[in-house]
Amino acid sequence: MFITPMTPLGELSGLKTMHNEPETNSNELPFKEIFTTAIKNMQETETTSNNNSTLLALGDVDDLHTIGIDATKAYLAERLVVELRNRAMEAYSEIMRINM
Repeated sequence: MFITPMTPLGELSGLKTMHNEPETNSNELPFKEIFTTAIKNMQETETTSNNNSTLLALGDVDDLHTIGIDATKAYLAERLVVELRNRAMEAYSEIMRINM
């Protein structure tokens, strides 16, 4: 799982110029890509965890600790996707409440 490092906030130079053109920064990922990556990661970790559970049931497992680690990874990936969805819904609700 790739973790994007946090970058410090720079000065607000974008407020000085009042252009309608959005500034593009090649270091930032759009929300769609972040969400898609999180969903893919969740699916991959769930598949791995399910495969490990099947191997455990069949008795073909050499190291039990990887099963626990993979199950925890799958759980955390699912929680991440749920939190991203919740935050997106909260942001959408806030935007809809804005009076113009």
